[in-house]
Amino acid sequence: MAGLMDVPLQGHHDHVSQISTMGDVEEIIPAKRRVALGLQQALISNAWLDPIFIAAVAGFSASLATNLVTATFLAAGVVTVVQSTKLVRLPVVQGPSSAFSPLAIGYYKAGTISAASLGLIIGAMLVFLAAVGGQLARLRRLLSPAVSGTIITLVGIALAGFTFQEFFGGPGMPTYGTGSSLLLACVTTSAVLTCSALGGNLRMFGFLIALVIGDALALTLGLLDFSSVGDAPWIAFPKLLPYGALQFDAGITITMCIVFLVAVVEAMGMYEATARLTGVELTDRRVNMGIAGEAGGSMLAALIGGFGTTAYAQNLGVVKMTGVASRHVVRVAGIIFIVLAFLPKVAAVLVATPASVVGGLFLPAAATVIMTGIQLASQERGSAVKNLVAPLGLMAGLGIPALASSFADSLPAIVAEMAGHSIVVGAVVVMLAEIILVRLPDRLATR
Repeated sequence: MAGLMDVPLQGHHDHVSQISTMGDVEEIIPAKRRVALGLQQALISNAWLDPIFIAAVAGFSASLATNLVTATFLAAGVVTVVQSTKLVRLPVVQGPSSAFSPLAIGYYKAGTISAASLGLIIGAMLVFLAAVGGQLARLRRLLSPAVSGTIITLVGIALAGFTFQEFFGGPGMPTYGTGSSLLLACVTTSAVLTCSALGGNLRMFGFLIALVIGDALALTLGLLDFSSVGDAPWIAFPKLLPYGALQFDAGITITMCIVFLVAVVEAMGMYEATARLTGVELTDRRVNMGIAGEAGGSMLAALIGGFGTTAYAQNLGVVKMTGVASRHVVRVAGIIFIVLAFLPKVAAVLVATPASVVGGLFLPAAATVIMTGIQLASQERGSAVKNLVAPLGLMAGLGIPALASSFADSLPAIVAEMAGHSIVVGAVVVMLAEIILVRLPDRLATR
């Protein structure tokens, strides 16, 4: 890709030492173990849970729900393989960005999902061109540990709501909040933590072991239902434009572009955190290539009925909990996604996993994401004013969305829509705070 500059992040090495590194990104793990670890990464991913959740809440028909799952698998799989092999070359797994989920649900219910798909394509195309032209390096300069740490923390907090919904058994399910669901979730989480504490192979395969234990317990309690497996087709292909012809809506397009930019910042934060965790020097070229890959994957996803993909936060937690950081393992996970995209009956077996088992698996991973974000955001910057950047972003991301509905009528429609999303609000505020409180004063001081 001409124009991509191979420039290391300024100050990167100053912060790497403050977070202990683990794993080896280039480690070649024996084939059998690599496949098992790749399967673990694929199973502990919202690439198969988010589309099911969105389809259920939005009221998708059975055919559209199946298409959403297969489209997400295909887009996430293709980009994961390309990212780990050629582009950012880090152990990052792609999946649906949490920033898009509420928008997707709302637009489908409003009958404007085809306009949202076109808006996503336009936003992804603009980001792709900027990445290929090497222009995202300027945006990356804003990603101090305070900025990326704030965004990662807000992503982890956003995951908390979904995680505990699953932990208690899934809203609307007959077993929601029952003792059996809590037992499944607690046993699954305990298995992950026990394996992590014992170390060795148990730590490495902790999530996979916990999944087997959780499903085995669910089977004995009569909570493992495979009835949907029989109804799923053996082979299926994602449909082109399943929501109908693309339509243009200026407001929706602007909103999707803004949200995609936030997803890009979220992905950059994941790159930075993963690089620091694994001791890898992250260059501008790798970041630009990675974001170009994510934009390309999002365009593919939009054309076949999916939503934007990005480097997924839970994966960071899995790397930290297991100590396995090989990008070759992640490549296997991507291949598994691609296979599942065309085999809905096999994917339906994953869907049969009880929600409480899923919540039990995600709880320690999401908690680790939050801790990683806090570690980055809380780094001392040598000034009381500079130290306010991360707290201001966190306060805005947590406080403003809770009040958004009370003042939405007095705001432009686009601003009102964005004000309800914690990651969007937090990302915008923390970047503005970084510019106003840190970058401008530093530039004026050097003149």
